[in-house]
Amino acid sequence: MKFKPILIVAGEPNSIFFEIFLKTIKYNKFRSPIILIASKKILEKHIQYFKYNIRFKEIDFKNNIKKIYPNIINLINIDYNQNKIFENISKKSNAYIKKSFDIALKILNKGITNKLINGPISKKTFLNKNFCGITEYLAHKTNSKNIAMIIFNKSLSVCPLTTHLPVKQKKLQKLL
Repeated sequence: MKFKPILIVAGEPNSIFFEIFLKTIKYNKFRSPIILIASKKILEKHIQYFKYNIRFKEIDFKNNIKKIYPNIINLINIDYNQNKIFENISKKSNAYIKKSFDIALKILNKGITNKLINGPISKKTFLNKNFCGITEYLAHKTNSKNIAMIIFNKSLSVCPLTTHLPVKQKKLQKLL
């Protein structure tokens, strides 16, 4: 049985994403191949830092994805210059994050997959108060009207009635 790949956008390069991602890969087997959109240098630094023996194969998105490898991380490299393994979150990573999501949306539009997971994104630095959350950002980029976000694990799946709404927002008060 063939499974569509899971497309993962690493998000903020200075978040805890790589630690969580590498632990998940180390201890779990996935039926679906994984396509990770991230910086190769950062991924390598984290693999070395956490002393994991995790393999990945860089794939070329520019020439269309011809082969997706099972049982290995398929990496689409987005260059990002980072001096230390952990730096402060700043606007420095905005272009990296935007490029990552642009590539992810192109992959989704080509029908290669319909599964998207994203790592942490700083609402303060990346979204710059233009969107309440990444769900709204992606809805805007895809001109989607009906949107939902889901939080999922083996024990629990949650799909909130709303996306990111500030508690003080009047629309939320009207719903209650």
